[in-house]
Amino acid sequence: MMLLDYVALAVFLLCWLGLEPAMARKLFGGNGIMAHMEQIRGAWMRQLLQRDSFLVDAQIIGHTINSASFFGSANLLVIVGVGGTLFGARGLHPEIASVLPLPADAPFWLFGAKIMLILAPLMRGLLDFIWAVRQLNYCLAAIASNPSPKSKEDIDAWADALMAVLNPALRTFSVGVRSYHFSIAAALWLFGPVPLIIGAVGSIAFLYWRQTRSGAANGLYGVCKLLAKDRLEAQN
Repeated sequence: MMLLDYVALAVFLLCWLGLEPAMARKLFGGNGIMAHMEQIRGAWMRQLLQRDSFLVDAQIIGHTINSASFFGSANLLVIVGVGGTLFGARGLHPEIASVLPLPADAPFWLFGAKIMLILAPLMRGLLDFIWAVRQLNYCLAAIASNPSPKSKEDIDAWADALMAVLNPALRTFSVGVRSYHFSIAAALWLFGPVPLIIGAVGSIAFLYWRQTRSGAANGLYGVCKLLAKDRLEAQN
């Protein structure tokens, strides 16, 4: 690899592996979708604990489990397809080198490294979807175990306990979905190091916009304002 390839790879890894810690530290701001959804799920858990039946809530979580399972299955199929390209392309290496902007004397391992970079986010996403499904099942069990608390203090305590299970599960699900962005960015390395850099930085920019400036982010911010107003009125 040339020096620019190493630089591009370093930029990609920094963007890909640094995104989730940055979001966990709320470097995207406290008004992003992730922060809004944590507040909304908190209100949901408090409402759930005051209902006589959890059937609708269980269906909502069940739908999320099905979504994570679907993404996991789709991820596995994509991994098989991309992996087949890697293991079946050695005999076609000269033809591949003629189609892609690779140096004429580029070794096969360089093409393999680029395919492996595409696979890396996909494999991480698959593990995230599997873990999200497991955590959501834990959340269903935790919801079913609650003794229908009546006092405000007990409801708040149970809501916090349930959110401690639900929020990590849905964050894990979101990490798996975001892996697709970086897999697409990694595929741009096939066209050279500069497209890889553009793809990695562009993925961060797009995810930042979606989390903080998109219509969904603005809509969820409005929901959080209404929930905060209702909770303040209930306290008074």
